[in-house]
Amino acid sequence: MTQSQSGQRIMAIPKTELALITGSANWGMRFPEDITLPGVSVLERDVAFETSHGVTENWKLLEFDGAMTPDGRPRRALCMYSHGNPRDWIDHSCHRRAFAVLAEAGVRRIVASSTIGALNRAIRVGDFVINADIIELTQTPYSLLPGRQRFDCSGKQIVCPSCADVLSQTARRHWPATARVYGVDSGLVAAHAYGPRLTTPAEVIAYRNLGADIINHSIAPEATLAREIGACFVPCAFVTAGFSDYFRPAGVSVLQEGVLEGLSPLASRVALEAAAALPRGEPCLCHSLKSEQPPDRYLRV
Repeated sequence: MTQSQSGQRIMAIPKTELALITGSANWGMRFPEDITLPGVSVLERDVAFETSHGVTENWKLLEFDGAMTPDGRPRRALCMYSHGNPRDWIDHSCHRRAFAVLAEAGVRRIVASSTIGALNRAIRVGDFVINADIIELTQTPYSLLPGRQRFDCSGKQIVCPSCADVLSQTARRHWPATARVYGVDSGLVAAHAYGPRLTTPAEVIAYRNLGADIINHSIAPEATLAREIGACFVPCAFVTAGFSDYFRPAGVSVLQEGVLEGLSPLASRVALEAAAALPRGEPCLCHSLKSEQPPDRYLRV
């Protein structure tokens, strides 16, 4: 049996159209085991995959019972722990390795869970937000595209509206009445800044002035690489820090106490139910937003 350096079993990449990315919205729990959602089972856990960019670890293979799916047939999904990130050090290139797996698996729809901070005073702690657009001024540095100028990837529809509709309907069935659910039709914008350092007060003001409503530490590589592999992408996120929290005294935590612990199980349930309910095999505009360029644009002359 082939094993990774940390002892995880390396297996062949299975074929599936569906993937879930866990993140801060699922920290502190076993996802999906701790959700106890009928119809969800774990076929494989703690496995690794080999890619041309290196080994990626901390994966699971899930199965949804036909009772949860639109066509009544069981479906499988790849599930990664925070992009298969190594747990003992920070390596943002983990995004490239993870999406190399999703590309080989044939994934066409991705649900990514996270927590976010509010840059818009109207968005409150505890709100559920599906943003419609992103701001990431450096572009994602960990591209999977072959060749520097062989492809263009459109950013006009960075979040899939049909997947977002399924997700928002699911969230509205479960989310507390004391908070709000913002769907993609709200047109909210997410800024991206790599973590783990939280956003500074100056960055909050800068991103807000650029038009961002929320801030996220993983959404740009997720959304961009989803576009590069021709997959639909939708974020499943809730707010753990309000706008004013970024300006509290240095000794006071930016994140409001108890919000993550209280809403993580609910957000995890929403992500699972929505993922199971996404269309299977249906074409989407998202799948055609990567376009190959003519050779005269990239051949050396």
